[in-house]
Amino acid sequence: MKKIAYIAAGCLLLSANLLSSCDSFLDEAPRGKAIATSVNEYNGMFNTTLFMSLSLSHDYYAFWRSDDLIFTPDCYSQLDMNTFYGSSIKNAFQYKQEVYRGDQESSEWVEPYKQIYVFNSIVNGVMSATGSEKEKLYLQSEARVSRAYMHFLLAQWFALPYDESYAETELTVPLVTEANTSVMNYRRATMKEMYDFITTEMEESCPNLEDRVDHRMRVYKPTGYGLMGKVYFLMGKYDKALTALRTAYELLPKSAAEVYLLDYNELMRPYGYRELTADELYSDMDILPYLFRSSQVLWCKQNTMMNSYYFVYGDQITFYLNPEFYALYDEYDLRRNLICTVNREGTPLTYPYPGFLGDKINLGLNLPEVYLMLAECEARVGSEDNARQILADFRKYRVLPGHEEVPSSVTTKEDLIRFCVDELNREFMATGYRWYTVRRLWNDPLFQDMKPVTHFDGEQTFTLDESGLKTAIPETVLEWNESWRGQ
Repeated sequence: MKKIAYIAAGCLLLSANLLSSCDSFLDEAPRGKAIATSVNEYNGMFNTTLFMSLSLSHDYYAFWRSDDLIFTPDCYSQLDMNTFYGSSIKNAFQYKQEVYRGDQESSEWVEPYKQIYVFNSIVNGVMSATGSEKEKLYLQSEARVSRAYMHFLLAQWFALPYDESYAETELTVPLVTEANTSVMNYRRATMKEMYDFITTEMEESCPNLEDRVDHRMRVYKPTGYGLMGKVYFLMGKYDKALTALRTAYELLPKSAAEVYLLDYNELMRPYGYRELTADELYSDMDILPYLFRSSQVLWCKQNTMMNSYYFVYGDQITFYLNPEFYALYDEYDLRRNLICTVNREGTPLTYPYPGFLGDKINLGLNLPEVYLMLAECEARVGSEDNARQILADFRKYRVLPGHEEVPSSVTTKEDLIRFCVDELNREFMATGYRWYTVRRLWNDPLFQDMKPVTHFDGEQTFTLDESGLKTAIPETVLEWNESWRGQ
């Protein structure tokens, strides 16, 4: 399986699991392919719990690169004891491009390609299946959007941020559009090829998605437009992102009765609006719910880090929160109550601990993203009143009553854009989301003052440079793709 660059690694196992999701499936299939015959069988291919997550665990290195985290010497000593991923976490934290050990397989590489394999099977086969033409188009469109987004995640991890100045020459990752495990060689797509593919797939497919939202593992029309908006947003194409996000925002109330923002005013009233203890955070599944049942999740691609377990039971703290980011919360912000400043015994911590926030990370699409990306896009195109209204509508679920409006100190368009970015930071603190914000704003003229982007481990400061904005393709992939070396 390694000879095909891990692109199809695990896909045969995945297909075996999918059999239990379908009413029937062909007992035999051509080499490297699995073929369903009816709309119901293709629909069943989506309904596997394997699609609910991206099983990266601590191999999710975008998390460790985020500059809202800091390490301390005791964190390092704990990482040194973990031979499985400790050294790679340190490499990511120190902004090294070479993150993986020479013998370490990459979950970030393998897991998206596993899902792409199945999405390809659906895209290329469903229109020949028996059943309603309308249903077939729904399923093909859903698979095309899903496949495009998986490629987008890979490009976020293993390529530089999108930039038109080098898009035609900068290489990303292989663009895989066939479910065929017998392919021996893949070519890395240029940035232009990759993003043209992603955006075209989404532009063509989103209008053909189903209107309703039935399940957080499935892509329906508002989710599809939200994902398309997210792609354009992280590309820095805010006008195109605005169009897609406005569509998602307008569709959601009509089609997603079970999708709504958590109201922290209601959830924290029993606690007296104070900082919650570690035990309370660990046990209250309403405040920090599992993502597959969270009302704030539109498309669930869960990654579980187990940070809260270590803090509560294992005493294994591998990171803290940078105090500069903790200071982004004011006294009225209820999200600050989800960050621990004391341990289980009530002893003050040297730095705040935000691990409960990054314990369950959704790499798909979250409802707060739609609000906050839309607000920033409105601000950037000059619709400042719209941006302020969206922010107020969102913040009433996050801050004490009477403080949801954008502060009076935010007077200019630039101030408002910066406030939108700060709100993203506050909402997704210590979840790895900050890494995508850093990449997006790296060359933004408004945010050059965020540099230098640094990490601190109690003794040394590590500074991010442009080459560190991507992770090098692991040796375990390169050894089967020698032509990629030096590219």
